[in-house]
Amino acid sequence: MLARSLEAMEARSKQLEKENAYLREQLEWLKRQMFGNRSEKLPPALPGTTPVDLFGNDAEVPSPSTVAVPAHERKVAPKAGHGREALPEGLPVEEILLDVPDEEKICGGCGTELVRIGEDVREELHIVSPRFVVRRYVRPKYACRICTERGVTQAEPAIAVIDKGIPSVDLVTWVLLAKYLDHLPLHRVASQFKRWGVEIAETTMIGWIAAVFKLLGPIQRAMEHELRTCGCLHADETTLRVQRGDKDKNGRGRTSTGYLWAVLGRGLDGSPVGVSFHYAPGRQHAVAKELLEGATGIVLTDGYPAYERLFENRPDVIHAACWAHARRKFMDALESGYRDANEPLKMIAKLYEANGRIRDLVERLGERNSRYGRILSQEAKDDLVVRLRGKHMNPVIDAIAAWNHAALVSALPKGSLGTAIGYLNGQMPRLRLCLEHARVDLDNNIIERAIRPIAVGRKNWMFAGSDEGAQRSALVMSLVGTCKMLGIDPAEYLADVLLRVKIRPEGDLCRDLTPYKWAMARR
Repeated sequence: MLARSLEAMEARSKQLEKENAYLREQLEWLKRQMFGNRSEKLPPALPGTTPVDLFGNDAEVPSPSTVAVPAHERKVAPKAGHGREALPEGLPVEEILLDVPDEEKICGGCGTELVRIGEDVREELHIVSPRFVVRRYVRPKYACRICTERGVTQAEPAIAVIDKGIPSVDLVTWVLLAKYLDHLPLHRVASQFKRWGVEIAETTMIGWIAAVFKLLGPIQRAMEHELRTCGCLHADETTLRVQRGDKDKNGRGRTSTGYLWAVLGRGLDGSPVGVSFHYAPGRQHAVAKELLEGATGIVLTDGYPAYERLFENRPDVIHAACWAHARRKFMDALESGYRDANEPLKMIAKLYEANGRIRDLVERLGERNSRYGRILSQEAKDDLVVRLRGKHMNPVIDAIAAWNHAALVSALPKGSLGTAIGYLNGQMPRLRLCLEHARVDLDNNIIERAIRPIAVGRKNWMFAGSDEGAQRSALVMSLVGTCKMLGIDPAEYLADVLLRVKIRPEGDLCRDLTPYKWAMARR
């Protein structure tokens, strides 16, 4: 009886030790999220980390006592003043002449006129404050005094982006970019306008944005179709606080968590086509189905089950996984004190190093061929990438999988290391797809960079005022984000397409007005 009690107490003690270790991990993780460094780089002094060579193999590190530093000559650039950067070329120049009065241009000794022998010039960068201007469109009317039945001749009215509204298309574009590119809340925009001499209420600007939302809607739908058919997609999602109509006991509006789903497309050569954001109140599987059901080709996502369920019976879709998500989980385990997590992190670093070297090698080969008048086709580049990945990256992935399989037995399932091992084990088949398809990236970082401006916006305007406001934000940020990605001036693009959409017949698909097609038409 006593022996049974002791065994039960010992089992209970081990269970409590595991729970305590798990809770301490959670506490350390929370502290790192609030106060810690977010970098995922391996510290150079970490035990077991070594430099890697061309394709990720451990490189020999010479002893500091045997390093030979050859003598060499170094050219020193001449110092120019105090290192101030030159002003940009092409800016308008306003010349201000600071001259002495005419009476001082006479020599005080002999009375002869002074001769100009030179000048000193200093340039400064100046800004002209924005100012409001009233544009008054006058359309004269003409009629024949004799043939009165012929009616009146008059020029066509100018296109107004908002019917019977006061803002020009440039003013509407300014408001859109201030809020969705510079991430200024509308009350700050209103404060700026007031300093410039015009008071415009926030509610008025909200009305402008709502009107623009209706105009730009067809363009976003055309862009979503363009992305789904481009052959290579990245998908991810991020949170967005949305204010609800009810208020708490203190009179403050309540907020709930919604989601901005992001889809980014790339062309055959890997260059981006665009990014589209879609707002949904939740993270249901139906949202992923709505966004990606018509996608074909390569789709790269994280391990969220909604994506896996959507593509599990789709042979026309190559559903790849993200190595960065797997690495991030092992980094969390390492920071929680699991030193064993250093081993897979080393191998993943070798994997990235090898992939980077392969990419640079193929790029240099293409440039060399073009110098000799030979064009290396995209298909030939892809075949070369697959062969090199198979040779230099497959052994690394095999080693990662072998380590993970061996560690799966002993790891605490709920601990951060056990979570990382379990995640990698479940994603390994999709992580290997980069060996078979050249267009499959190792990670989803390209779309995470596209999502990053949303995080900046959240810190400024805090939340969306309603579900409708969140949908408008998603649309404008889709167009602005795509313009930035493609190197397009978003002000020029929006000012152009707003007027062109305005005169299109209702129901027009506007597929020629997506940022990608708009930029292609101007090349």
